[in-house]
Formats: sequence, structure tokens, C-alpha cells
Amino acid sequence: MLRVTVLGSGSRGNAILVDGDDGAVLVDAGFGPRMLAKRLLTARRRPEQISSLVLTHEHKDHACGAVQACRRWNWTLRASDATLAALRESPDGCDVRTASLDDEAGRRFEGWQVTATPVPHDARDCRALVFTSDRSGERLGIALDLGHVPAALPGAFERLDLLVVESNHDERLLANGPYPWMLKQRIGGALGHLSNGVAAGFLAACAHKGLRGVVLAHLSETNNTPELALARTREALRRAGWRRDGIWAAHQTIPSGPHGSIGPRDVFIPDQLSLGL
Repeated sequence: MLRVTVLGSGSRGNAILVDGDDGAVLVDAGFGPRMLAKRLLTARRRPEQISSLVLTHEHKDHACGAVQACRRWNWTLRASDATLAALRESPDGCDVRTASLDDEAGRRFEGWQVTATPVPHDARDCRALVFTSDRSGERLGIALDLGHVPAALPGAFERLDLLVVESNHDERLLANGPYPWMLKQRIGGALGHLSNGVAAGFLAACAHKGLRGVVLAHLSETNNTPELALARTREALRRAGWRRDGIWAAHQTIPSGPHGSIGPRDVFIPDQLSLGL
């Protein structure tokens, strides 16, 4: 059954483990292989249980460990053509097995059918992802970096069982916070990140009685708090008629989950993070 474990999410690194009936997939690798292995161990998983890495885009907090991890564990790296080109042009190159999310053959793997919808962000080609299980039909949507909600995204995110969506900043905290004006403009701009209010509105538009849970991701440690993000989303979902309790905020430093058909379970085993691997 569909399960999602957020290994870490924020400006210092992002990685999401997606488990299904026929295999495990990692979305983004914003940590080096050593840290990925430690966080997977904290979540009681091993890198060898993963076969594919799917990238939303090439920014370091999502992709800095991608090529090294694929080399080390023989994962297939899957991303859009433009994201793969950006990795090949980087100093580390991209000398690993790849598959394009722009090709039909690259969008069906390990029991999943994946659709990748372009979203507005200051990257080469950022994508929001929908995973649909071939066996159960369960659907997961992931949207991590986007400055606004494009017209195509609500339709792509219809009838999902589980949602992982960024709720990056509280509008007031960003405006009054310590960041330079130009950085504030970038974060709050059309190619930046979703505010709590915009994320909550989008999630409310995606709500339906079959939606089992919502995970808020990519929270700013400076311009947001879990309490603010959760309160804004809960209120919007309540107004939309969604009455479940399954709303969680992902952590930057500690894995959380799994979330999904077996219910939520936050994983707090910090001793594991100090293990030498």
C-alpha cells in the first residue's frame, strides 16, 4: 500500500521515500549519500531497497546527492530532459543510468505510473509529480518548489489519496524577517515558493472525501513555523468540508512518517543519525 516517509524537507535538503506494492522510489536527493543512508536507517530502510531516484529539479537542496547516490547504489535517475541536461552541465556531470520523465518509457517503473507537470520556479524545469499505483490505483501528489499554482496543476492533482505540498513561508514573517529585500522578493515572487496562504488554498481546492492525508513540506526555518502552517491549512480544509485529522508538517532534520494507508507514525530516533556508515 502507498506509504510516504519524508527523510528531510527544507532549504538544507529534501528527500522523500515513496513505498508501494512493487517497490520503493526516492524523490529528490538533497543530501549526500552518507546522510541519505543514515536517514534511511532512521526510517528502518536501506538504500538497496530503492531502485529509482526521481528529481523534481536540479537545485542543490533537491539534487546535490543525486548523481553520487545513483553511482553508489546503482539507482536509475529519472527527471525531465531539461533537468538531466542541467546535471550533465554541472561540474560533477551525470555519468549514471538515466530515464526521461518526458518519455513514456521513463514514466512507468516499479509499479508506478508517474506524471510530471511543469511548475513555476527559478530552475531549469521544475516538476510536480503524481504517482499512481498500477496495482491498487492509489495516487500521491508531490509539489515542492513553485512560486504560484499554475492552471494545469489542480487538474493534475485531482482525486489524490495523499498530498505532499510545500508551505514555505508565513507572509508576515517573511516581510518582517531578517532576509535581504532581494531574497524576500525571490521567495515571495512568481518563481519562488508558496506561502502558507496560497498552499492552504491550493490544498483546499484538491480536497475530496477520499483524500487520506496532507503533508506540508519545505517549511522555512526562518520565515515559518509548523504551528502557523498547520493552522492555516487546517482552517482552509475545514472550510472546504474536509474533516479528517491527517495533516502533518515535515521536519528538516528528522525523518517523519510513514504517512499513508497504514496511518502516520513520526520517527524520532536521533541516535541513529550519529551512526558511522
